[in-house]
Amino acid sequence: MMIGKKMICGMIGFMVLAMVFAGIALAEDGAWARIEKAGKIVVGNCPEYPPFSFRNTNNKVEGFDTDFAQALGKALGLEVVMKDTAWEGLVAGMKKGDHDIIISCMSPEEATQASASVNMSIPYYRLDEIIVTRTAVTDIKKKEDLAGRTLGVQANCTSEVAADSLKGMGITVKEIRRYNRNSEALIDLKNGRVDAVVVGFAYAATTIKGNSDLRIINDPVRSVEVVVVMDHKEDTLTRKINEAIKMVKTNGSFDKVSQKWLSL
Repeated sequence: MMIGKKMICGMIGFMVLAMVFAGIALAEDGAWARIEKAGKIVVGNCPEYPPFSFRNTNNKVEGFDTDFAQALGKALGLEVVMKDTAWEGLVAGMKKGDHDIIISCMSPEEATQASASVNMSIPYYRLDEIIVTRTAVTDIKKKEDLAGRTLGVQANCTSEVAADSLKGMGITVKEIRRYNRNSEALIDLKNGRVDAVVVGFAYAATTIKGNSDLRIINDPVRSVEVVVVMDHKEDTLTRKINEAIKMVKTNGSFDKVSQKWLSL
């Protein structure tokens, strides 16, 4: 009888341990286990930054981010669902479970500014923050010429960090005006309310095509890396995304997407 009790106790103990380890394994897989089971991954994206993401004339979201996400999904064997999200709500939405990852031309600084507790992929792109001014302004030829000038910049993004970094380079501007969106800063530039705007090169080149009133000063103020963002401790998902990034960079998919959207 005692042996039977010991055996039962041992079996119960074994079952408890098995459940604990199963729970640990599930916790380690986290979001990836759910994504893999569903067969799809939901990507948070703000379609207000051409050529990375924007709405075309048919109001459909397209751009580098969408095609890059689709390439990653193919590498992972997953359906990709793009979720239109305001820039300010991308990280918060991910943490709420509205989307699984963020692909929206986001830098590590932008991600950690929204929340210190995030995971990030290996960098997949390097973005130059450059200067746009009016064609009529002929005495701005390099970043040093911004001294004493009024700048426009989108707040809470790498362009703002780049503009703020000018002081550390010994370039003291008159004023930095911060806007909700790059488009607002460029409107004020055209109307003469600011002397120059600091913005990402690809966005600038795409936006001012055919606009003879504006010109690019291709003297990068700062360069930043762009990453995929996941929630904190989602290490399995992060590893899978990194593997997919390496795969699309090896098999030519990344070059194809980059050539389509970022070749200027």
